[in-house]
Amino acid sequence: MDIIEINNLMFRYGNKFIYDDFSLKIKRGTWVTIAGPNGAGKTTLVKVLAGLAKNYSDVTIMGKKVIKKNLYEIRKEVGFVFDNPDNFFACETVEDELAFSLENMAVQPSTIKKKIKEVSELLNLESLLKENPYSLSGGEKQKVALGCALMLEPRILILDEALMMIDINEREKLLKVLKEYNRKKRVTIVSFTHNLDESIYSDRLVVLNNGKILVDGSFPRVFDEERVMRKIGLEVPFTVELSQKLRVYGLVDDICLDLERLVNNVWK
Repeated sequence: MDIIEINNLMFRYGNKFIYDDFSLKIKRGTWVTIAGPNGAGKTTLVKVLAGLAKNYSDVTIMGKKVIKKNLYEIRKEVGFVFDNPDNFFACETVEDELAFSLENMAVQPSTIKKKIKEVSELLNLESLLKENPYSLSGGEKQKVALGCALMLEPRILILDEALMMIDINEREKLLKVLKEYNRKKRVTIVSFTHNLDESIYSDRLVVLNNGKILVDGSFPRVFDEERVMRKIGLEVPFTVELSQKLRVYGLVDDICLDLERLVNNVWK
């Protein structure tokens, strides 16, 4: 079942079309990465999905059209995490920040406390709970912003370059956490990024350029189109590039996204 449907979207700034007859469907419970270089149309598409651009009767989320009268109901079920968390924070401590949305919904304090414990453990935020969110590093801020979204237990999680300030090793751990969260809770994840390394845990990769889909497919087969990605300035993940070279020499049979597994395959 499709949880997000975009049908023949038209969008322009002034006389310039960003999207012209653009369509995309996303199935419930999947993780879809939408990648592309700067100017590809990623941010515009996020704004359209969030209802921040204008009314779009040709965009449907959970069966509801993205128009003004439906935005409240849609946003209760969709968690958005944007690239700049400083625009998001409103409280003096991380703990209060995590609680903020649920308090506004009049959720019982005991339930909020339990949820804060669950989310902070999941994202390794326990040591930051008493800190002022504005005093944190960029990566820590992005983790807190992600935690705030997860507090609401969204059915859809939309990430807009939401992990780009997180240390590469920490990001890898976080991506694995999100994959397990996606698998266990059947939460649909749509991540927008210019970094293909963040896409290796996705079920599907959609590559945009100038408002058009250049590549759309499941992992790892989609990386057979790596020349198209390089042409528009996207760097292919190291493990993918290495797999492709080893495959030429008959050392592996397929593209492997996990480096440890790739090494094990070579030494079999």
